[in-house]
Amino acid sequence: MSEAMRTEESRWAFARRLWSTLTLAGFGLLLVGCAADAELDTFQDQGETARQINDLAVPVFIVAGVVLVLVCGALVWLAVKNRVPANEDYQGEFPKQVSHNNTLEIGWTLGPFVIMVIVAVASLVTHLAINSTEANAMEVQVDGQAQTWEPRVVVVGQQWWWEYRYYLSQDITTDDLGDPWDLPPADIVTSGQMVIPAGEEIELIVTSRDVIHSHWIPALNGKRDAVPGLYTPWKLSADEPGVYFGQCTEFCGLSHSRMRMQAVAVTPADFQTWIDSQMKPANLPTNEDSAQGRGAEVFSTYCASCHLVRGLNDADYNGAETYAGSAPDLTHFASRTTFAGGIFNLYNSDYSLNDDQLAAWIRNPNEVKENYANDLADGELPRGMPDMGLSERQISDVIAFLATLGQEPTRAQILATEVN
Repeated sequence: MSEAMRTEESRWAFARRLWSTLTLAGFGLLLVGCAADAELDTFQDQGETARQINDLAVPVFIVAGVVLVLVCGALVWLAVKNRVPANEDYQGEFPKQVSHNNTLEIGWTLGPFVIMVIVAVASLVTHLAINSTEANAMEVQVDGQAQTWEPRVVVVGQQWWWEYRYYLSQDITTDDLGDPWDLPPADIVTSGQMVIPAGEEIELIVTSRDVIHSHWIPALNGKRDAVPGLYTPWKLSADEPGVYFGQCTEFCGLSHSRMRMQAVAVTPADFQTWIDSQMKPANLPTNEDSAQGRGAEVFSTYCASCHLVRGLNDADYNGAETYAGSAPDLTHFASRTTFAGGIFNLYNSDYSLNDDQLAAWIRNPNEVKENYANDLADGELPRGMPDMGLSERQISDVIAFLATLGQEPTRAQILATEVN
């Protein structure tokens, strides 16, 4: 065998090994991306908006995959069919050139043009559908009075948690909201978990108080950026009662990956029950010498500058001393099932309060979830929760107080909303 032939065979052997390696790596990546129970699986649509997005995306992915296989297959076939030895002295004929072949050139111009026109029209139709809203006002009881509520929730992103504001007593619009840093008082304010009636279209008004975030609950809708100072309309709906997980998808600082949220869809009757419980002020302890009473005092001294508990410090509360000017409303803290931006379970699998994790969070928040809250320059406001330097006794008392705030969730709710 000549030296040229050995060189050629060696090159083809290398090419075959490289192709095999890349193929195995591709299949490996494909397999690790597959999970039957993935919380953020965008293809497991459970709402109308998410379904409309998938009805567009899936066919486009299939067509794109077919085009990829055809193009790559044609390139490989042509390379193999028309290969010549890598020999400078080769005297044989080179492959026949096909330039100026009108049939081929018209075909590979017209084919992609038709495909792109179809995709463009389908994309425009889907865009209009997922950005349109329809009136679906429902009746709710607010403090014993019947109110007609157009399901609408104001969504506010901040480092690193989501706030959900319900204006049940008025048909709130962006014109009514004004400055995102000074929103009008809402009937209900929650964090981390947005409770919605199943089967209803919920209009969202999305904004931010610090940097750009992105709200994404893949089972119910696509992504929508939360931009500081701007209000962006969006919507979602859940076909059935259930818990739908979400994640901030716009890099927003140290704990971006730990800024999560949940949409908790319930029946209309359960939604009314939730409204009734959330409208109540905090049930404050009456015995100042109890752990709960001492915890309330610690809260008033160290925590009330940022957090609100209606019935305790609402008379003096003027917003949080943070960069965003806001911190989670804790009036019904114990009625939720997650905390710290949705990354920890508030209750253990045996339905007891998650005291250990809660204590670790209060003791040193930056160690649990990185932030810009400590060792700040004069006049600089924290982003995140600072270390308040509480003693172990004070931490224990605060936890005892927090456990009294709100109606404890059912065992089914605790299990359904459990996070990893």
